[in-house]
Amino acid sequence: MFTKMDQNQDTQTTILSIVPSPLIPPVSKGQKHTYGLLDALGEITKVVSITDTHSTTAGHSFELRPLIEHNIRKYLAFGNYKLLYRLIIRLKPKAILLEQPYMGLMVSLVSKKTKVPFSVHAHNVEFLRQKALGKWWWPMVFWLERYTFRKAKYIFFISENDKNLAVKKYLISEQKCFVSPFGLGQTEPLVSSIDLVKKIRAKHNISAEDKVFMFFGDMKYLQNIVALELIINEIQPRIDEKFKGKDYKILICGGGLSEAYEKQLKELESQNIIYAGYIHDVDEYLQAADVVINPIQHTGGIKIKVTEALGYNKPVVSTKTGAAGVVQNVCGNMLQVSEDNDWDNFTEKMYKMKDNKDSTPKVFFEKYNWKFIASDLLNKLIP
Repeated sequence: MFTKMDQNQDTQTTILSIVPSPLIPPVSKGQKHTYGLLDALGEITKVVSITDTHSTTAGHSFELRPLIEHNIRKYLAFGNYKLLYRLIIRLKPKAILLEQPYMGLMVSLVSKKTKVPFSVHAHNVEFLRQKALGKWWWPMVFWLERYTFRKAKYIFFISENDKNLAVKKYLISEQKCFVSPFGLGQTEPLVSSIDLVKKIRAKHNISAEDKVFMFFGDMKYLQNIVALELIINEIQPRIDEKFKGKDYKILICGGGLSEAYEKQLKELESQNIIYAGYIHDVDEYLQAADVVINPIQHTGGIKIKVTEALGYNKPVVSTKTGAAGVVQNVCGNMLQVSEDNDWDNFTEKMYKMKDNKDSTPKVFFEKYNWKFIASDLLNKLIP
């Protein structure tokens, strides 16, 4: 559990990260967000991360210790309080960085006991996400999140929208709230694999001449289902008219739909809509896209699909709401934004961008590279 090195930590640079959920291998967007930040932080300072026992420990710059038992009691277990207390006494970290609010009650108590301030890497306003998913326990998440945010020294949100929502909903000081967006590992656009593009097109019977408009997202979320309905009812008829029914496909990626809904989508293939279902590695499919579309109508969080697509040098057409949280002036011509519900303009931009030859500008990667994001967060944690 503890090592000899624990007794010789540099108190000016050590960060104790607490990640109650499984972290590695990172599969979900939330896991990738946490991992990307910690891996970049580990390159510039000493990071010790305590996480769930359902994690592996290899292949990253920070020290990972899977010490939190994988069970529902972990958020309140007194044994975990003792574990954290002893670890803080040994490591003498300069700051504690808690991932999301679920262990907030325990961490706030151990922070007060040890006099080591804790901050929260919040991602988003969690109670709204749980409420959108129809979870009955969202009021408890509301209470815990409000308590944790009020006790934390600093809070880091994924977007300006989420930061503003939290300030309003929880009446917390705006001065302790910051934005730490979802980042990218590269410093320049990724190059698509020609062989992989051919493989994906062949798998879905997409000809080399067809332009591919791609939408992806977890269909467990209402906002993505609403966007899918808009693609079917508003976007496809308009783009079909522009293409005169030929030489294009709308590729939908994302699991979570009912069997009945999936069956309905399969019947739309004659209308150039292809439902690929759950995709283990969306990055592979991004390489086969000509344009990524993002007709999101619900606020909350930076739309990670936008930054991921731009990282692959893919132009994005988005609603204004769908682009909320993205710094548009670093995206060049690669991000085209249409007013919400203006589907004539949206499809006009889709058609215009199908032959786009521009590249994602360098300034975008300076803004959304993990190293920049981690350095900015560290300067706030330890001024």
